[in-house]
Amino acid sequence: MKRTRNISSLILVLILTLTMSCDDEFLQQDPLSTLSPENTFVNAAGLQTALDASLKGIFNQWNGDTRELMFNHNMGETTVIAATDKPDSPGVDMKIYATPQNSRNNDAGRMLNFYIEGYKQIKNANSVIDNINIPDWEGGSNDPERNDLLGRAYFARAFFFMQLTMQFGNVAVPLTVVAEARQDFKAFYQQGIWDQMIADLEWAEKWVKPKSKLPIGQPPVDAIRILLAKYYTLNARFADAEAMMTKVIDDPESHLFTQADVDASGVDIVQVGNNQNPYTGELIPGWDCNQPADPVNLLHTAANDNRVKNPEGIFTVVNEEGWSGSGGQGRSARIRAWGPWYVSTNKGIKAPPLGAKPGMNIQQNEITKQMHKWGRGVGFTRPTNYAEYEIWNVDGEDDRQDYRHKRGNWVDMDMMIYDNPELEGTEWYLENLRLYYDDVLLCEDTIRCWFGYPFYKFYAPNIEDNVARQDGGKADMYIYREAEAYLLRAEARIWQNNYAGAADDINAIRERSNSKYMYTAADVQAAGIGAVLDERARELWGEEYRHDELVRISVAFAKSGKPCYNGKTYSWDGVDMEKSLSAGSFYYDRQMEKNNFFRDEIPWATYPTTKYTMDPKHIWWPVYEDYIIGNVGAVLNQTTGYDGSENNIEPLTHVVQPAGEPNIDPMEAIGVEE
Repeated sequence: MKRTRNISSLILVLILTLTMSCDDEFLQQDPLSTLSPENTFVNAAGLQTALDASLKGIFNQWNGDTRELMFNHNMGETTVIAATDKPDSPGVDMKIYATPQNSRNNDAGRMLNFYIEGYKQIKNANSVIDNINIPDWEGGSNDPERNDLLGRAYFARAFFFMQLTMQFGNVAVPLTVVAEARQDFKAFYQQGIWDQMIADLEWAEKWVKPKSKLPIGQPPVDAIRILLAKYYTLNARFADAEAMMTKVIDDPESHLFTQADVDASGVDIVQVGNNQNPYTGELIPGWDCNQPADPVNLLHTAANDNRVKNPEGIFTVVNEEGWSGSGGQGRSARIRAWGPWYVSTNKGIKAPPLGAKPGMNIQQNEITKQMHKWGRGVGFTRPTNYAEYEIWNVDGEDDRQDYRHKRGNWVDMDMMIYDNPELEGTEWYLENLRLYYDDVLLCEDTIRCWFGYPFYKFYAPNIEDNVARQDGGKADMYIYREAEAYLLRAEARIWQNNYAGAADDINAIRERSNSKYMYTAADVQAAGIGAVLDERARELWGEEYRHDELVRISVAFAKSGKPCYNGKTYSWDGVDMEKSLSAGSFYYDRQMEKNNFFRDEIPWATYPTTKYTMDPKHIWWPVYEDYIIGNVGAVLNQTTGYDGSENNIEPLTHVVQPAGEPNIDPMEAIGVEE
């Protein structure tokens, strides 16, 4: 029998609606407002509002200078946190600061926000699922409009449960709207959650509409398939994952953006950076930012009129000038987040020969300067040696033929010039930057202030506010696109020892990117899953939840027992994946292999006692302690290995519920008292 609950509008229900205090006054507090599902969800439009709120939660993880996507990326092996003014970051010196007591929730740490927002947006998706039968659907439970909407709600819920289980392991599983403050949650084994999400997404795949039949910003059926394929790998269903990606690749709704698309666009020149002062139109000295259009820079930059209409895009963040529809965002500020802080005066770039003067013009005004050309990066993230150098190395040479690494699309520090007005009259004024002059280091904080990166991915002209900075205007962004489908299929084929097929899929991306070298089946067999991870690093820099992808692959290694390219095999106890991988995993070994910062425990110039450290347990993140303490009606487990986990109890086993109808609370379903 369907149950309805009032939905509190308070963020008091916050995370799983756990209370942070249990005093009487708090427990007696009345909600500020409520809504009645019977009055709100009377039609598809009302339900769509709740779904849009959940999808907006995804968009918010991408858009902005310190968002969750960036933090997740920094917890992989391609980039690291570079905000060297925050030594208590839980994502840097993890052995000391990745604790249940650390509440940092900004550019230097988003573990807390992933947990809070995950459950908040699951609640929004559950609002649709709980109340799907309130409208009078013409076709009843087989109504196509009903089931398309329900399928997209399943996608949103599965999207956030993927994050929660990849980040925190065994977690609570609210499958119904939590309307009142509850304090009796218990953790469930990940496996049952994955099985439920697979059942839901398999049902959704039959009903959700294609991209051409949905408003921009809604997840189409191919987005369902991509997420479902990732869940399939968690259950070692590799053939099924491959089949899903073949459906996406064969679907005429989308295709790889190639040179033919560039030719058809009529665009010859793409502006990657500013050549002209945004105030005066004056020519800015230095590198020419007008680059020949290619399938990479046109795919990503503003010259591609409305990226969301691009044939490669599948599920996209809508963020354009004048856009007021669902999902509209503020300025992206992605250059600010991902770009080097070359205008820093704190151990930043200094001028030769002695490094006694700042090398850059740091004034934020209308006068022509490099800040107008390249944007004001603040260096919240930086690449590892693996991502900045190693993945581009082909037979000992730097592959500058690859459009993704071609100078102009990619920006190196020596493409910038010294423009500090105090240097006028010296031989160094308007000369290219250099890191050393003889033996003098001209930038102490190289972690934050000196690195190359794929500028084309993040550049968007800013015409709204802080124009002097040019640190990132509005920009559409891809959450899922066709290239990832090829790389997911390549991965699925590697799990099945189809190395030739995997090479074909990887090469489809490399050919589009004009890479110097194409993979052979023997190359892929030797590199194994590393071949896919390397190509994902090249292709999906700043677009993937890198930590979560590595954890997902770690689960697949443990379940399949397939030998890894590093000579190891991985396993689990058959019951508790969280506990098994906390002791050792592909994720940890990959970090120690590829991430020079964590492997070598690199210290900061700004705080020499702060260094990058990591233990095997850090594959998972700690749950903020207040949420554990506030759950006074039951034991809610802390992540394995962290303070408080000694009090853990055995997680519950979820019983999968049929898709297509509202759920009942999982704790009720297995007879656990609330």
